[in-house]
Order: sequence, then structure tokens, then C-alpha cells
Amino acid sequence: MKNFYVTTPIYYVNDAPHIGHSYTTVLADILTRFHKIIGYQTFFLTGTDEHGQKVQRAAAKRGVTPQEHVDEYYHRFEDLWKKMNISNDFFIRTTMPEHKAYVQECLQKLWDKGEIYSKEYEGWYSVGEERFFSEDELDENKCDPISHRPVEWLKEKNYFFKMGSYQQKLIDFLESHKDWIVPDYRWNEIRGFLRQPLNDLCISRPKIRLSWGIPLPFDPDYVTYVWFDALLNYVSASTAFHKTYACSWPSTFRSRSTSSPTAGGS
Repeated sequence: MKNFYVTTPIYYVNDAPHIGHSYTTVLADILTRFHKIIGYQTFFLTGTDEHGQKVQRAAAKRGVTPQEHVDEYYHRFEDLWKKMNISNDFFIRTTMPEHKAYVQECLQKLWDKGEIYSKEYEGWYSVGEERFFSEDELDENKCDPISHRPVEWLKEKNYFFKMGSYQQKLIDFLESHKDWIVPDYRWNEIRGFLRQPLNDLCISRPKIRLSWGIPLPFDPDYVTYVWFDALLNYVSASTAFHKTYACSWPSTFRSRSTSSPTAGGS
């Protein structure tokens, strides 16, 4: 039997769901139902992204703990999908113990293999995007180039993943698997992005600045960068929670761990 694994993005719980969330989820639901009709074994995932500075600040503004905040807001998404008869197989929350354990397991493996290192770092930080930007990346008003909000200058020690060492591997893999990214203009965007230097990725935040996150297993004074945590949900949902669905990943992914799609068939 052929397999089909589709996910929505996992939605950020700093606000209530809106029409964009619903549109994306309905599209994923249509894809799932279609593949079921033509005989595929399907796995449809959705859920909520519940860590990070935006959540911590939203909770503080409301006078509640981050856990209380996400426990309230995730229900708005889960309840809406039930009301809309969305046929997802699983609703993941990144605060679930199984997901947190899986993230820490991945971090520990990367640390043990020497793929993570620490260094002092300084740069312009955007709370809205929860990432650093270089001086050249800022917009004409010296603001975050994505949201165009003010940025803060930060200097601190952090941990970095050696992402730059994977640049040529990514290029080679994607050039030989052009059907992995559709439509074509998205493939062209990725190819253009990979023509630029792929810098190492900052994957931590010090607890003195951000306490709401998954602690690094090799340094409890730091938590995991929210995007490193969140992206792993697409794998943890079919391994840590539903090991029978691990086979739903395309066969090329199971044999090569260089990239991960949010939808695919095998």
C-alpha cells in the first residue's frame, strides 16, 4: 500500500485562529481525503507551536504563566478543527512530554557528534521573528526586514548547529530530487537561497532571557531555539507518538536524513 503523510504548519498560540489557519487546514484535509479515496494509507497531522519569547511575553501581559496561556489557546485550534470536521489523525502540542524528550534526544545526538558548538555572539535580535539579523539584512529603517519592527542589540553566549557544513549536501540532494519541492517557483526560491552562504544556526537562548522552552540536555542554563524545537514535530509525531506511521515518510527520506518535507508520498 502506498503512503501519504501531510501536515499543516503547527500554529503559534499567541492569538486566536483566523481565516488563514482555516484555509490551510481545509486544504490539507482535502489532500488527505483524496488520497484515502484512491487507496493510500494516510497520516494527517496538525497542532500548535507553544514555546518561544512571543508566548512568554503574551502570557506575562495577561498575568498568567506560559503553560496556562498555551493550555487555553491550543483548545481554540483543536475545538475549531473538530467543529469543521477536519479529519486529522493527530493533534500535536510542542509542550507534550514525548515531543520534548524527542527534541532533547536529537540535540544530545548532535552534541555528541560535534555538530553543535558554543561561542559568544552579538547581533540585532527581532522578538517578532525570534531570530538574529546582520546589519546588512535590516531594512532601510534599521528594523527587522520581515515584520519591519524595531530590533534589539544583544551580545551573549549561545550554541550553534553547523548548518553551513550541509550546504553542498543539500544542493546535491535537491538537484537530484527536483520533485521534492513544488511548485517550480518554490524550487527556484530554495535554489537561489542556497547560492548564498548558509550560515551556522543559533539553536539556543539563555534562560536568563527566555525561560519558556525545552532545556538543552547538555547545558540546563539554556533552552532550545523555538524553530529547532517546532520543526522536529513533523518527525516526532510519527515516531515518538505513532511509530506505526513512521513508514508514511517518503522512502527517500527514510534512507537519507538531509531534509524533511511537510507533505509527500511514496
